[in-house]
Amino acid sequence: MLLDKKLSKIVKITNSKLYGEDLVFNRISTDTRTLKKGDLFLALKGENFDGHDFIEEAISKGASSIVSERDLGFKISYLKTENNLIFLKKLAEQIRKNFKGTIFAITGSNGKTSTKEISFLILSHIFGEKKVFKSPKNWNNELGLYFSLLELESSHHYAVFEIGTNFPGEIDALSKLLKPHHGLITNLGRSHLEFLTNLEGVANEKSELFKNVHKTGFCLVRAHDKFKKILLEKAKGKNLIFLTNDKKGIFDLNFDASIKIIEAALNQVIPKLEKNKLKDNIKKIIKVPGRMEQKIGPKKTTIIDDSYNANPDSFSAAFKEISKFNFKKKICVMGKMGELGVNSTQLHDSVIKESLSYFDLIFCVDFESKITDKKIKYILKSEVQKHVKGFFGIDTLILFKASRSVKMESVIKLA
Repeated sequence: MLLDKKLSKIVKITNSKLYGEDLVFNRISTDTRTLKKGDLFLALKGENFDGHDFIEEAISKGASSIVSERDLGFKISYLKTENNLIFLKKLAEQIRKNFKGTIFAITGSNGKTSTKEISFLILSHIFGEKKVFKSPKNWNNELGLYFSLLELESSHHYAVFEIGTNFPGEIDALSKLLKPHHGLITNLGRSHLEFLTNLEGVANEKSELFKNVHKTGFCLVRAHDKFKKILLEKAKGKNLIFLTNDKKGIFDLNFDASIKIIEAALNQVIPKLEKNKLKDNIKKIIKVPGRMEQKIGPKKTTIIDDSYNANPDSFSAAFKEISKFNFKKKICVMGKMGELGVNSTQLHDSVIKESLSYFDLIFCVDFESKITDKKIKYILKSEVQKHVKGFFGIDTLILFKASRSVKMESVIKLA
């Protein structure tokens, strides 16, 4: 962490108050399940939990000190704050000020995490893994960005972050804090339409990233021509590069985007032979949980786990990937897509219609549609195993895909 881990130093950054003796902590923890001896426990509050309820447990597990919004009666050093989320934000802002390396920020409707992972592997190939940082997992919201910044070290020369959005204004707020040197928008698709209204709303929100990219940095985007005006305005005075939307597979598109932003940032072209070798190696090792992740299920059934999230465009991309597989039987277990707004029914119908061209059977889980076909069955989540187990076998492929809220991964475990 790019901060002095002494409580008295943290107090100065966060305008908090120290009670008890000054001491040095190991790391900041917000989860007693992973807390280690010597950690500073930050009692965050969420919609369904309050970290203050776990302070006693944190102390029993060896927390050296606590960050609390309340007065504590325990014999332990603690920092008293007005708001623990603001405390965390101030630490993140200070770490960003302290970081002297180059930052890449990635957003988009689909492919953020896989593009981040690919970019990390390319940079690691060039500079060595110890010099490159990537934001963990899919930590792309406000809290995720704060926690990601806490993990930056002075040994890192390059850092790749993904940032996401659910509401207008989030990309602007996150990228203002991150202050990236270079920015990449993987695509502009039909995601979060409940709050962003339409594709123009998505374009306006995602392109806020470019406003906060360094004035000498590069802004790369894959988008329809009709959004050029918006993108040109947001990237005004900066190096804007439009990526081609070739009919390539998901991995190829994400790899090409990663290579191009890195080449632009480094002002060098990676030789084609080296690029192809690197591409082949990365394709073999990259695995992003819940994103077109290939698994072997019962009776050697091929299961494609794309359960992390879903929108109409990511469904289309997944279908095209599935078309490359050669199996006697292809089955789609399709869950509901969230945050699509007033056109939700229409968009679900269009995805179901499209799926008919790619699958022998389509199970629509926990949602209804007026689309009927002998291939389609509308079932409950609890019925999935009963319906698919009769098709298990080496000649069967099953795609599981839905929005995160559906928790489709629990169904995959049943399979």
